[in-house]
Amino acid sequence: MEPDNAAAQITASRRYQIACEDLQLGMFIAELDRPWLDTPFLLQGFLADSQVEIDTLRKYCSYVYVDLELSSPEVTDTIRRSEMRDGAPPAARAPSLRVQPGAVETQPSSVRAADPAKVPVERRSATAGRVYKTRADVRISSDTRQRFRQFVRQTADTTQDTGEPGPITRTIAWLKQLLGRDGDARAALGERDRSNRDAVRAWLPEDIRLDTYEDLLSMEEELPRARSTFSRSEDVLKALVTDVKAGRVPQVSEVAGAVDDMVSSMVDNPDALLWVGRLREEDVTTYNHGVKVALYLIALGRQLGFPKRELGQLGMIGMLADVGKIRLPRALLDKPGMLTSAEYGMIKEHVRLGLDALHEAGGLPAEVELGIAQHHERLDGSGYPKGLKGNDISIYGRMAAIADSFAALITPRAYANPSAPQDALMNLYEWAGSSFHEPLVEQFVQAVGVFPVGSLVELSSGEVAIVVAHNRVRRLEPRVLVLTWPDKAPLAEPIERDLLTAPRSGNGRLRIVRGLPSGAYGLKLRDFYLSGIARANGLPG
Repeated sequence: MEPDNAAAQITASRRYQIACEDLQLGMFIAELDRPWLDTPFLLQGFLADSQVEIDTLRKYCSYVYVDLELSSPEVTDTIRRSEMRDGAPPAARAPSLRVQPGAVETQPSSVRAADPAKVPVERRSATAGRVYKTRADVRISSDTRQRFRQFVRQTADTTQDTGEPGPITRTIAWLKQLLGRDGDARAALGERDRSNRDAVRAWLPEDIRLDTYEDLLSMEEELPRARSTFSRSEDVLKALVTDVKAGRVPQVSEVAGAVDDMVSSMVDNPDALLWVGRLREEDVTTYNHGVKVALYLIALGRQLGFPKRELGQLGMIGMLADVGKIRLPRALLDKPGMLTSAEYGMIKEHVRLGLDALHEAGGLPAEVELGIAQHHERLDGSGYPKGLKGNDISIYGRMAAIADSFAALITPRAYANPSAPQDALMNLYEWAGSSFHEPLVEQFVQAVGVFPVGSLVELSSGEVAIVVAHNRVRRLEPRVLVLTWPDKAPLAEPIERDLLTAPRSGNGRLRIVRGLPSGAYGLKLRDFYLSGIARANGLPG
């Protein structure tokens, strides 16, 4: 093979099977030779940037699949030169790197929806090989990855009995004991939780009684109401934004009515509204962002067992937290580069501007004002507008900070690419203890799921799918809507699959390999919201 032809073939391919003894720092590990949950790693690809990760891979695996496009340039060059060395002049040869025979693959996994050779070339070329860029302004440490993967392994299967209470039980028991509601939960408390006891008593009203919610409707049954509820919430918040922009008194009571509908829907089945919200992810208007933050806050409150009244307060916080941005220049909000000190100072003013506008309407509950005022405060004092620390931040402010940050990380912006949802969750984990309260971060992961409803994922077959609904017992085996062939070309009609009941092949069960950010492989979630595809599969948008 001529060197140029070899280079062209390698560039067109994505994954290489590499013996673990030959792994190098800077390689992007896309797939293993065994299920991810058989190792300490989460079901997700990652860039190997520490020797600990390399050593762990060697301990558990014989070989892995390396994604050339996501690896460091130095690694990419080494692999390409190794692949070409047999036909290249001596000067072009790289140090020996064993690429397994037949290792160049676009989908190394075992389960396939159909033979990609039967896909017409004009369809395969639509998205096959298209790359996407992840955001580079956030970083996840190796220690955080490991802690997060351990947490996911502990909570992925609620049928497992480890003899110790899991994070869900620990945190809810911690809150209940602090309120004096559950004397049997004392053994489940950790030292960290006990140290915050007095502060939490101050955070929560004494009359709160924590409940346990169960899904009362299936996702399909709840979706029609969820769709109309989301649209109404957008319309109401849009009208409020218009009033604020025009200097009129905002109609906060209308927002409260929309939030009540959101709470009713999410109490019966949270997946439905979260699905609709994620399928509208490409819309980054202030009112759309506010609705989604409200959904995440209600989901977190539902996970913790907050009563409906408090869930409504959380929804109000999410809907109204960023209203003040309407009074800032649009060019400033969408600036693609780094903000100057003066510009950042202007951005910080949106909290005050929002509260000033809302005070004109009057009647905001104290908890809602607290959440809005503190949604950019951080435990270590690095937030704004007051630089509050630790116990000075209410539980409403702490919860709002987590939900708002998650929504910002996964949403496409003019100045940043979106993160895959589970990468965003790991970022929250990275900042837990410094910026965010770790027990609340753990509960947020449980509330939205490691692979949230409506998020794009890559399956072990190479296909791309949307997560449709969670399995409450096996959280890593949700129902999905498959959108592409293994080579990433779009299917004419997506196919629904339940990963919990999917049949096994010779190499194991069909599973999620990793999550993907919005827009990966050119897939626009809004296309599926607007089309009849979801409806044809029993999932009306």
